[in-house]
Amino acid sequence: MAGDVRQAAADASRFDAAGSTWLRERLDAGGILLMQGPMGSELMRQVGAADIPAALWNVADPHEVERIHWLYRMAGADIMLTNTFQASAPALVHDEVDAGMERVNRAAVACALHAGARCTLASIGPCGIAWVSEDAPEYREAADAYRDQAYVLLDAGAHGIVLETFTALRELELALRAVRSVACDLPVLVSFAIDEAGNLLGDGVNIEAACMLAERKGAEAVGVNCCSVAAATHAVPRMARAVSLPLMVRPNAGDPQRDEYGSLTWDERPEAFSSAFSAWRAAGARIVGGCCGTGVRTASVLAGCLDEGSFR
Repeated sequence: MAGDVRQAAADASRFDAAGSTWLRERLDAGGILLMQGPMGSELMRQVGAADIPAALWNVADPHEVERIHWLYRMAGADIMLTNTFQASAPALVHDEVDAGMERVNRAAVACALHAGARCTLASIGPCGIAWVSEDAPEYREAADAYRDQAYVLLDAGAHGIVLETFTALRELELALRAVRSVACDLPVLVSFAIDEAGNLLGDGVNIEAACMLAERKGAEAVGVNCCSVAAATHAVPRMARAVSLPLMVRPNAGDPQRDEYGSLTWDERPEAFSSAFSAWRAAGARIVGGCCGTGVRTASVLAGCLDEGSFR
């Protein structure tokens, strides 16, 4: 598929730019936008679904995926995020999902668009392929995986890409280069997973250096996700001093536990997000939301913070 992607990528008219234009205008206007919460943990917390790959739901039960997007939209989310974090071709092989990368990703975009938000961004996570050098076959395989998934997502109607939960600059640089090669003028946003000290979980690079590299390589926004509320709150002003891009902040609800029935549960505390919101806003956050283990309750609380201060 890679050859077809490279040929078609030059035709920007194939992509829907309306949502990206809306996103850029809103960010330029100085407001704060609410991104929907996670899809994977919402699906995995259902009875008997803890070990079902999240991407499989896009084709096995798309109505449930649509329902969760609708709940986030009704809670006040401005931006939808597709259920495709682990839906690259290598990730699907690893998770033994044999429905095909293109089918899974196109179905995910259709589910997200059904919620009717002005902007739908597509999630891409690390593809899981390790390589030794740039001339290694594994490097080319990883580049093709990012490029192909990004093209399918944008061709299906997504308005931009979020490269999220990246833990090492080596992986991020490859992913960003590959995605930018097919994204034309659509936005690519980058979000890092960090520890309590504000360093990337994989290579230990500090968040300032990570954001600066992402900015140099063409990211339109940078941020943190899948970290604690405290880590995110400390990271936002540091990112603001390092780069001039819009900032994203989407902490998680901690590690899950299994209940007596084997279902996954998280200790979701929306009040922690509302308490931190003022600090995020003051430090310059422009897109806020929750990551793994948060849900519609957290989205509703954050929507209330935005509406109460007329920050949208």
